[in-house]
Amino acid sequence: MKSLRPRNLFILIFLIAGIVYISNTWSPSSYAYFLKYHLGYEDIKPDFGEARPVRSDEWAVVTPMTQATVNNGFERFNKTSLYQEDLRINYGLPIADWGFVFKPTMWLYGWTNPAYAYSFHWFAIFSLFIAGYAFLFKRFGASNNTALLLSFSLYFTGFSQFWWNEKGPLVAMFPWVIIPFFLRIKPIWQLLLFYYAAVAWLLTNLYPPVQISLAFVGFAILVLRLPKLFKLPNLAFLLIFAMLAAATAALYHYDYLKATSATLYPGGRHLDGGGVPSRFWLSWFFPAINFSWSYKDLIGINMSEIGSVGMYYYISILLVLNYRNFNILWNDPIHRKVFIGLSIAFAMQCAWMLLPIPANIGMILLWNNVQSVRMQFASGVTLTILAFYTANVTGVVFSWQRLLAILITAAAGWLLLKYPIAPKRWEDLTFLPMVAIAYLVARKKPHLAHTSILMASLIFGALFFGRFNPLQSAWPIFNLQDNLVVDYLRKQEKSNNNLLVAMDLPGSTANGLGFRSLSHVTPVPHLDFWKKHFPELPEGEFNYIFNRYSHINPYPALHPSLRQADSLEVPINHFLKMKQALVVSSYSPDLQRQGFFSLEKTYEDAIVLNGWGGWQGEMAERALEIKIQPPLPQPIEWITMVRTDLPLNTDNEISALNGFRLTLSGNRGKMPDCLSMIAVDKKTGERNLIVNPPSVPQCESMDR
Repeated sequence: MKSLRPRNLFILIFLIAGIVYISNTWSPSSYAYFLKYHLGYEDIKPDFGEARPVRSDEWAVVTPMTQATVNNGFERFNKTSLYQEDLRINYGLPIADWGFVFKPTMWLYGWTNPAYAYSFHWFAIFSLFIAGYAFLFKRFGASNNTALLLSFSLYFTGFSQFWWNEKGPLVAMFPWVIIPFFLRIKPIWQLLLFYYAAVAWLLTNLYPPVQISLAFVGFAILVLRLPKLFKLPNLAFLLIFAMLAAATAALYHYDYLKATSATLYPGGRHLDGGGVPSRFWLSWFFPAINFSWSYKDLIGINMSEIGSVGMYYYISILLVLNYRNFNILWNDPIHRKVFIGLSIAFAMQCAWMLLPIPANIGMILLWNNVQSVRMQFASGVTLTILAFYTANVTGVVFSWQRLLAILITAAAGWLLLKYPIAPKRWEDLTFLPMVAIAYLVARKKPHLAHTSILMASLIFGALFFGRFNPLQSAWPIFNLQDNLVVDYLRKQEKSNNNLLVAMDLPGSTANGLGFRSLSHVTPVPHLDFWKKHFPELPEGEFNYIFNRYSHINPYPALHPSLRQADSLEVPINHFLKMKQALVVSSYSPDLQRQGFFSLEKTYEDAIVLNGWGGWQGEMAERALEIKIQPPLPQPIEWITMVRTDLPLNTDNEISALNGFRLTLSGNRGKMPDCLSMIAVDKKTGERNLIVNPPSVPQCESMDR
């Protein structure tokens, strides 16, 4: 029996991996974080890795909106939502409309359990990434094996992994937009495939900052490798089909784009270049300097935001290039054109990231729509091609002297850049033995020098970035059984005219579970809805708060307000009858102490307290008594809330339903002179004194 060729063996292994992945309904989702810390499902965990709270764009937005689309029967408008919003938004969802033709990774939805469809989507995205970039690297002279190593190296970088479960489709589908022009088929079929791939790219996930920056990379690749495309009449046909693809995507997203363009966020953005800190571009060459092995960021920035396309491959290649052969690169007109072209493209991208270029100049390439940090992936693709192409043409010299230079440079990068801020974090140094082993391989087989360096860099990247996303079964995402908390939420929804008004259900998670919920994410504003509920707000203030992409957060505040550019809070008492605490003049000094409260938020005219009480009875029988000095002129309103930390931290002795929030208004946002709270079970008469924080004096138990 003949042995399989390496290429066929790889394909076979890839197919087997896909079967295993999809049969287990695996995904890169961090949704288990929401299930555990917001709903109390302690036993639902990833099969590998851990759920990341920082990936809330996925577990609180994209995945719940996918759930909502499934629950809505794949219809365009979300009938399960309070806002009845259009689901044709920036995130590609499996809506059963004509756009579904352009979402091939979602074609299993409607045919099988959505858990399998969700898993297939993510494995397909991964496959498209690896195969697509490998194809592009081959166009610049890489062998099959080297192209795959480069593709996996690009996959195991900070930007790819930290943004994967939300922006994965963006980066994975890009190569397929330009691949058709390299195929040996008739020009009309090239153009038709280009049209289809471009529309699919724009409909599966619409995020202009990444797509515009990658389109520039695609343009550079085509100019350098297929210049005939930019000669008449080919250029005319290319522009026609490009405009058709853009028009098709615009037609599909017409209502969304029209509504978004009039918003303050994101429609009001007009961006200058520059502002990427030096530690970011240094992490291209020293990829682990900004985070620890356990994915704790070390420079005080959101973990995803510090992800760059960093590889030790770049610095290693720079130190082992055979500079004596540089004339081969320079004297050959084709090599020189590619080298200069890639260098210019990379320099332009660096300039936009690092220099304060005015938006009106960036507008020429539409870069005024690209935040400088969002140029990271596109610039990484350019740099990877440039580094490989240069090394492949000139060759490398992997002598012991060059090895020593790599070891010293890598160690110096750690010592100068990471040791001062994290002296106990030594993970960067694990690259040193890896590259030393690569040298031992190359010493015996010099023709493998380039490959061995690339492999050492890839292994480092896989170890330090490949653990970020978990292997999470999608089964509980789409087939969740109710627990105590979810059952409580369903009762709350039913008792409030089929509207769930619950706090701390982030993003669209409540609607993803099937609730008609006040908390939600609305990609376009619903100004008429909010005007109906807050007609007293001045027009300017109203527009500033509500005219934006919004995470809507119900909260026991007195007025609507903006938390951040994409998040607002609305007063919960406009949508739910609040409980009123009974103000008492005295209480028994013999009460058992159970529970605790603390100050959560301060406003100009109110404060919000967060706590838990020692209630044991039914929710309807729970009451709160308060003694406070000085007395407040307005009633004291409070509401029960889910606190999944209570059973987690008390070995399930305290229920997750024992939490509460309370608003004290009319005291100019100051804490009272003294405050005592008593949790009361009206049915049994049992009372428990809730413990004060040290900063808040407790009122005397009996009047004197």
